[in-house]
Amino acid sequence: MNGESEFKRKTAELWEKYKEARAHVIRHAARPGEEKDDHKSSGRQVFADGFGFYKLFWVFILCGFIGVVIEFFFVGIVHGEWMSRSSLVIGQFSVVWGFGGMLLTWALHRLIDKDDRYIFIAGTLLGGVFEYTCSYLGEKLFGCIFWDYSHMRFNIDGRVNLTYCLFWGILALFWIKIIYPWMSKVIERIPVMIGKVSTYLILVLMVLDMAISAAALYRMNARDYGNTAKNWAEEFVDEHYTDEWIENRYRNMKLVREPEKNVDDAA
Repeated sequence: MNGESEFKRKTAELWEKYKEARAHVIRHAARPGEEKDDHKSSGRQVFADGFGFYKLFWVFILCGFIGVVIEFFFVGIVHGEWMSRSSLVIGQFSVVWGFGGMLLTWALHRLIDKDDRYIFIAGTLLGGVFEYTCSYLGEKLFGCIFWDYSHMRFNIDGRVNLTYCLFWGILALFWIKIIYPWMSKVIERIPVMIGKVSTYLILVLMVLDMAISAAALYRMNARDYGNTAKNWAEEFVDEHYTDEWIENRYRNMKLVREPEKNVDDAA
């Protein structure tokens, strides 16, 4: 009995410490300016302090990677297809999840201590607008559709549907209330110099990856219209990122064909 009582006492102590830590984390997540003042008054140098470029950049990176993992297992388990869910041609990273996480954080982090329904409603609307915009830009810029909800009820132009908008709302609630506050603290534990150097190194690599990926999709669309490569860069892309390679990489992607369009003339 004494052993059981001691276990309960320690469990209760740990729970109280967790609640104190959670209250501290949530307060700082909701009031990043106050967090910076606390660190400044204590003389601490903290990487990605408060809420600025470094914090949002690492949210973008972590969400982009986590999103690929989630989609990989979701599609594999639900649909029985194990495939890359990356937005980029190099590595495993989802630009949609990355920007989505960054947008939700930027727009909703100050609602962390508000009633859940406000975060859910805001996340539902924001997620729907974001997903529609990504689909629209992908089609207009690269002539590609990466997802199509036309077969689902309550869809808008096949770009968004009510079910996934509600998922965005639920995700926003979990993200703002549970995941982001702790992720923010994890990011701040990165040593200052290492954090800054790695941020700009990853940023350069990410920009290059995005540029190559955009070029690969653009050239695939151009080849579909019979437009040949005009310079060494386009020849390089055509040689390394063939239609077969891209179709294998983006298995859900569909080209949007406009019969009279000529990519060379439009460029």
